[in-house]
Amino acid sequence: MPVVRCKPGEVAVEVPRGTLLTDAIRAAGLPIATACGDDLVCGRCGVRILRGAVAREKLVEREAKRRNRVPHELRLACVIRVRGDLEVSADYWGPGN
Repeated sequence: MPVVRCKPGEVAVEVPRGTLLTDAIRAAGLPIATACGDDLVCGRCGVRILRGAVAREKLVEREAKRRNRVPHELRLACVIRVRGDLEVSADYWGPGN
């Protein structure tokens, strides 16, 4: 099973392939903002993909990021399915997570 590592800190969780990244982050016990309920409306679940492969960004994600003023380098965790090991970070996770 893939491992999702959340930085800074050393929080890691093993999840089944195909798990939404928001669910993996919650399983790791970390906060992830999803006011829209994973419906690509709010854009608050932006994370940095530090290591690992994810699907290419689709137009609907780019548009949601643009509408919500999410920096282009972030990806929306509500649309990413974990396919393999990932390392991610969010600005609001502290050093000790």
